[in-house]
Amino acid sequence: MEAAMTGKDRRILMDEAIKNIVIPFLRAEGFKGSYPHFTRVKHDRINLLTFQFSLYSSKFVVEIANCPSTGSIVTGKQIEPSKCRVHYEGKRLRIGSIKNKTDYWFDFNKEILFSNIYKKRAKEIIALWPEAEKWWMEDSRA
Repeated sequence: MEAAMTGKDRRILMDEAIKNIVIPFLRAEGFKGSYPHFTRVKHDRINLLTFQFSLYSSKFVVEIANCPSTGSIVTGKQIEPSKCRVHYEGKRLRIGSIKNKTDYWFDFNKEILFSNIYKKRAKEIIALWPEAEKWWMEDSRA
């Protein structure tokens, strides 16, 4: 009998799926950076994206924001554009929240019969991508 998977085991498999499926997609979309923080420079703003995992369960969010092309101001200090992160920005979106009309988390806790939950969640991010692109483009704050 196979031992039950721990949260750490699931996280390793989820990280692997993100690195093999989502990160090549992000690179093709023009993002630079390293896991979990990515940036894409546009002519008038910088698109930010980060992966944030729950400390308490096998779930994560993909959070996005824009920052001005000049960088952000955090607690009165100028942050250079290359150092900007999603969590510095007040206005942000969790991918999937518009479609699902809730604060959306990608849950990879339960195995799915005849399917790989980790690959499924990674591919779900790509399927929801138009939501992110639309939000970045329409955010007039940047």
